[in-house]
Amino acid sequence: MTVTKAQEEEIIATMEQYAMAYKKKDIRAFSTIFSPEISGFGSGEDEVIRNHAGLIRQIRRDMSQADVHAVEFSDRQIFGDGRVAWVTSKSTMTFSIGGSAKQTLFGRSTMVLKNTGSRWVIVQLHFSLPFGGQSEGQSFPGA
Repeated sequence: MTVTKAQEEEIIATMEQYAMAYKKKDIRAFSTIFSPEISGFGSGEDEVIRNHAGLIRQIRRDMSQADVHAVEFSDRQIFGDGRVAWVTSKSTMTFSIGGSAKQTLFGRSTMVLKNTGSRWVIVQLHFSLPFGGQSEGQSFPGA
């Protein structure tokens, strides 16, 4: 299934709002682009999002620990039926901690978005980092 070009542009705009909210440390923006029923996972073992309040706690924690300079989504694949869309992408996050040199995480994201009739909101989010113990061409570490 595919979404229309206009819907795809709206979805990409929502993802860009997400990226800008990190850069600006804008909790209000995060609150508006995520559904009250948000769920998902971050890359940390304890980063489990079960609801909107949990998401905001996680975002506040992220912002207290680092300054995010950029969030970029590339190699997007967007599918959907007009009411719901699912997106996979590579995700690059550039950040610094306590004024230190910039660092970059090269991760992967999946999102599920719901069309509310007036805008798209993110209802599911997953960010992960490729497992370092698994070499290219391996399905399992050491295989």
